[in-house]
Amino acid sequence: MRAIVTLFAAALLHAGANAQGDDPEQLRKALEEMPMNTFRVIGSQLVCKQNKPVPNYNACLRIGQIRIGDSYPDLRERYPKPWKEVPQDGGVTATVFVIAATKVVQAYWVIGHGDGKIVSIQLTGNYSHPDFAFSTIQLDDSEEKVIAVLGERRQITPVREVDGVMWDYQPFPISVQFVHGKVYSIKVAAPAGDTAPQGSATDGKRP
Repeated sequence: MRAIVTLFAAALLHAGANAQGDDPEQLRKALEEMPMNTFRVIGSQLVCKQNKPVPNYNACLRIGQIRIGDSYPDLRERYPKPWKEVPQDGGVTATVFVIAATKVVQAYWVIGHGDGKIVSIQLTGNYSHPDFAFSTIQLDDSEEKVIAVLGERRQITPVREVDGVMWDYQPFPISVQFVHGKVYSIKVAAPAGDTAPQGSATDGKRP
């Protein structure tokens, strides 16, 4: 099982490299090129590069400017008119916000939230834009781009509703859906326990 390595921008280097167990020079060069608060596969590990010394990797669990653990009321100020809300198990509500809806471009958020905090983020559609990226991955990107960023998937599951497939990155709470070989949906969720840097992920299923 792959460990999750959380590295901080101010001290990226030696302790992080030793924790990796991979080539320290390879790690150093790759970290220099990574954008802040993103994941990247380096050697045999998936690394989160972040700039705050916290015992989780929520800083990298973000799509665009929306991050796991953020305030849901603050999000509602940016998106005041949800399309619909669907109650989930465990006191969580999944709220859908439309981003784009034309004959050519469609995209929407599905935000899971409970107790005022965002616990899952899903972006679905074909609207490709860097402002709506997860670790540089955008909607409509290729399978090759996702492998280059996140590495090999742990599991592939058919998604019959959209005639596609879902790649699961357990134990990381990350999943990516593809339709005709292009990214159709990206989902991240709060890790199990929400504080441990190493642990199991949620099931990654769509809300």
